[in-house]
Amino acid sequence: MASQIVISRRRLTRKLDAARQAQIHCLTAPAGFGKTTLMQDWAAPQKGRVIWFTVERSDNRLLRLGGGLLAAFANAGYGFLGCREELGLLNEPGGVARWSSLFIAELETAARRNDASLTLVLDNLHLLDAPEAIALLSCLVRDLPAPHRLCLLSRNPLAPALFASISWNRIHHLNADELAFTLEEGKQYLRALQAEGCLGRYAAPGAPGMQTQLSELWRQTDGWPIFFCAMANRMANRTTPFAAKEELNALPDFHRYMEEQVMQPLQLLQKDMVTRLRELAPISEFNRDLLSQCLLPGESPALIQAMIHHTGLIVKAAQSNGEYRLRRPLREHLRQDNALSNRAASNTAETASLFDKAFRWRLANKQGMAAVTLCIDNGYWRAAVHMLEKLYPSLVSAGYWTQVAQWLTAIPPHIVEQRPLLQTLLGRKALFESAPASALKHFKQAQTLLASDQELDHPDAVYDAAARAQQWQETSALIASTQALYVTRQALPVAELELTCLVTRYHQGLHALHQGRLHEARRQLTQVMEAALADDPGMLIQVIPVLGWLHYLIGETDLWRSGLASLRERLAPGCDLPHGFAWTSASTLFGLLENASADEVTQGLQDASVLHGLCAPAELRFNLAAAQALRAIREARWDDAGEALQEAEVLHHSIPDPVRRTLFSLPALKAQRLLAQGGKSEALHLLQAWGGHYDQACFATQHEQLILSEILFALNRPEESLDPARQVKAWAEQRRCGLLLTRSLAIEALALQKLGREEKAQQVFHDALHVGRMTSSVHSLVRKDAPEMKCLLAAAKQQGRYPAYVGKLIEHYGQDIALDDDDSANLAALSKREKQVLDLLVTGMSNPEIADALCRSLGTIKIHVHNIYRKLGAANRVAAINKYNVAIA
Repeated sequence: MASQIVISRRRLTRKLDAARQAQIHCLTAPAGFGKTTLMQDWAAPQKGRVIWFTVERSDNRLLRLGGGLLAAFANAGYGFLGCREELGLLNEPGGVARWSSLFIAELETAARRNDASLTLVLDNLHLLDAPEAIALLSCLVRDLPAPHRLCLLSRNPLAPALFASISWNRIHHLNADELAFTLEEGKQYLRALQAEGCLGRYAAPGAPGMQTQLSELWRQTDGWPIFFCAMANRMANRTTPFAAKEELNALPDFHRYMEEQVMQPLQLLQKDMVTRLRELAPISEFNRDLLSQCLLPGESPALIQAMIHHTGLIVKAAQSNGEYRLRRPLREHLRQDNALSNRAASNTAETASLFDKAFRWRLANKQGMAAVTLCIDNGYWRAAVHMLEKLYPSLVSAGYWTQVAQWLTAIPPHIVEQRPLLQTLLGRKALFESAPASALKHFKQAQTLLASDQELDHPDAVYDAAARAQQWQETSALIASTQALYVTRQALPVAELELTCLVTRYHQGLHALHQGRLHEARRQLTQVMEAALADDPGMLIQVIPVLGWLHYLIGETDLWRSGLASLRERLAPGCDLPHGFAWTSASTLFGLLENASADEVTQGLQDASVLHGLCAPAELRFNLAAAQALRAIREARWDDAGEALQEAEVLHHSIPDPVRRTLFSLPALKAQRLLAQGGKSEALHLLQAWGGHYDQACFATQHEQLILSEILFALNRPEESLDPARQVKAWAEQRRCGLLLTRSLAIEALALQKLGREEKAQQVFHDALHVGRMTSSVHSLVRKDAPEMKCLLAAAKQQGRYPAYVGKLIEHYGQDIALDDDDSANLAALSKREKQVLDLLVTGMSNPEIADALCRSLGTIKIHVHNIYRKLGAANRVAAINKYNVAIA
């Protein structure tokens, strides 16, 4: 079912490398997770010999197992003759321990003779269940000499008796959660398909971007590698790749594989577990209390414990406290298998009873959202709709828009179209995703339903006259603020804001951002964040990425990161921030690109990758793709940069025009990639042909002008590059945009240096250093491809300007920058007053004496002395005097 393509999973081999101190490596996961492939990939380059033994069912007989081990060693060139002669010991009482001691002794002798360590790999260990066979292996595990390794591969959890009497720090485990595909590995697999000519493009025009489609594929398969590969192959063979959603159940031989490769081995391990898993299939999520009190009352705690911790089949649900779920491939198989069972009528009654118990338990424990999921999973539409409408206020503030979208997609459309609160939910979701046209359509549909005379049934009277009036007022405010922000582009009056919901205050801050009033937008959106901290995580996850982007533009990336560090501590008790770590990581990405290490940027992108495939603002997804592109450009990975820019282009079409003006220009990003590749003329042509879609007052236009200046400089046209750089500088100074100001000053200084105007270049670069130090800029200031940068950094170091910061820039520049050894040049950097102070300093006068002699305060003299030390590069008074004596000699 899976493709023959094999990808290298470096993150897993790195985990194995990091656990070298462990002598025993255990890989446990169902078939298809790539255990054997991973071990072959990791063990082959290891120093020493690798001995591979694949267990069979017949190896449960001791003589067969012992003979098989000896044969494996013989194939590797080790003839353990003594062990072969003593195989008969395995049939005698106590012979297992004696034979294993003999085997270990032979192993040590062979290793000393060859001066190499050995790695013994035991594959398919789940087939070994006889107590005497496990006892033999446990002796090998216990007595294995230190230089050697043992790798155990199994589909089921290994028997505890195997590890009896050994220290757990000798054992390293990798389970199915770690062996499952990540999004990045899925991307590697699609690349491999593309390299074979099986896949034309990752994203079809007009469809969601490649990462979005990839995450949908990953979500359906739950990262189960064999299913992911099979689905990707099916999509690759379609006329239009990724044009239609594939279902897991449609895979060829899906159910046969699940039954033969997963369920049968599990049944051999513990029959009751298979029965219980089938019973749990209708339940989306469960916890220990729900299992023991309601679903499986009186069941053995050991079975419940085994089910929850069974590798690869039951996993902990994301963003939950103690909630577990069946992996999607397993659950899909069990649910369909139950539906097709010959006991269909009986199953229906049992399922209804199980649902009733679980539903009542969820309500009794105030778990309304889990109750909604339960209703929808079992087709109880009426109950689901009534629960959703009752929970509307908490759903709005919770921010679980991905879950809301899944619920409302599952409910029949004709029901959703007739319920005002469901239409309002859809409108809010669309607004969250930056889709104003769709949001307005749903809000207006909700208003139409509220204005009609049609009676809307609900057991809790959520549609009585007072509630309808309040809902009308809410939808009116949402329509007004949405139109003001995206259509008329006029800010709502402050008086109106006091009467409306928090989202309109958020829109007011966005309006300031769209108009280029960065600091005003930051102030207003910070107020929204403070208000949302109390009880509105939904608004919090919406405002966090925008504030992160604003702090990046202003140049306060360090301030933003330090603020986020305490964000969780400030959350109100019970305020659950869905995927909070991913949202905060996404908001810091550009700041990490500015001044963090490559490892920190990689980690930030991995943390934020959770947001792919979830309901998220279009501009946030665009920024994630842009960050990936910029990192790839910096690391000269041109194909990766092209893929990320292709994703950004697809997403760019869905972003409203007012929002596009506040983001990086897509043509400028493409031109930046071409410029980094050395295509200077091509970059200039692309920018001139496809740029210029926005007015001069917006950020996107200034970004284009900045890249234009860098291209002209690279084309050896420094005079022409000055004009766009100065235009950007003027815009950035007016709006206090630290990011663009730093970059524009840097390119202006480089152009002046190339024109031979060194003094002016150093003055401008000093301004760039001042702004860059305040904004913690590194990458925006240093141009590694410009030789003139070395001269500017050398001059800055010579003059002692911001020595710590300049030292960091020089370290990033990565080239030796030597100072002029002529100390007279250092003396020339001193001011007239500083020279007077230095003349008195060399006579041996103290600071108070110098102050009296020059009629200046002691504090002023201390400042002069400090500046003298800095400019001369002296650590103390003695060093300064020595430099003075050398200079005048």
